[in-house]
Amino acid sequence: MRKTYLLLITLVISLSLVGAGCITIGTSKSVDGGVFRSDDNGETWAQKVFVRKEKKKIIAINNVNVGTIVFHPENKEIIYLGTLEDGIYRSLNSGEQWENYGLNSGSFTTISIDPQTPNTVYTATGASILKTENDGQNWETIYLEPRNKKITSVNIDYYNPSMILASTSAGEIIQSTDYGETWTALNTIKYEVKKLYFNPTDTRIVYAVTSGQGLYRSTNGGKNWESLNTDLEHYNGAKNINWFYFTSKDPSVIYLATNYGLLKSNDGGSSWEPITTLFPFGSVPIKTVAVNPDNYSELWFTIGKIIHKTTDNGATWKTIETFPSNRTITVLEINPDNPQILYAGTFIAKKK
Repeated sequence: MRKTYLLLITLVISLSLVGAGCITIGTSKSVDGGVFRSDDNGETWAQKVFVRKEKKKIIAINNVNVGTIVFHPENKEIIYLGTLEDGIYRSLNSGEQWENYGLNSGSFTTISIDPQTPNTVYTATGASILKTENDGQNWETIYLEPRNKKITSVNIDYYNPSMILASTSAGEIIQSTDYGETWTALNTIKYEVKKLYFNPTDTRIVYAVTSGQGLYRSTNGGKNWESLNTDLEHYNGAKNINWFYFTSKDPSVIYLATNYGLLKSNDGGSSWEPITTLFPFGSVPIKTVAVNPDNYSELWFTIGKIIHKTTDNGATWKTIETFPSNRTITVLEINPDNPQILYAGTFIAKKK
């Protein structure tokens, strides 16, 4: 497929830019959405949504629905935030202040940063894959899905950044080997793919989380796929995967947050074992899970706005009910360089 230049977005970030999710914070107008940070292993949380001050107004992203939180490959104080309606934002100081990253509207649930040239970033919205080569100042469409299917994931190969893998809502896996210049179809998984994940130490191994149909794995860079659902099917609701987590320390260890509960694999997803929580298995969907990469006995998961934490691999759990928002936590990420720092992204259905 030839490179498609159907859209050229040239957006200059300026102090006068206000994204659709920015509002004025005040005593009677404060909104409890956006991003939250914990600096003490999830025990206490603070809203981190400040953009700038304009005279007596404080502009903030405290009403955005969060689609994804991504850390810069070299400097973990730099964070990228994809929202579900209001474009992409970036923080250069661990979330203390945010700036629009050149896209101030649209839904963004996937962001991938070139590890060798971090000014180059890929993302997707609707049927389009977008790319910037100048740190968000200009964006161009490098791929437009010909059947208008949604692009659900865009992933850069860490070891070979010229190779980009993407997925669609039709389950198609497409690949570029020249930084997005041209694209080819590799294969099709029968079901909608929600997100792709490269194994951090071997990018020939790729995982595909589907929409309600479980987990698939490729061991040759996306060309062929195998189902990892044989064992998952023993747990009613486990094929409805809400969150997938592994670390670069040992990527053969995988955690899933599912409608059944929490599950862990020690063999790259071939077999699974449930993790006991305070809830009977299958009684409530677990939305997210995060694991301390330096200590696998320390886990967090979320249901609604409630955070649950264990430091002994699930033998006992602590319920943290003081999260300062009434919105649902749908994104949970740990700072890879400092696991005591966690970020949570929230969601609330907006009135039509």
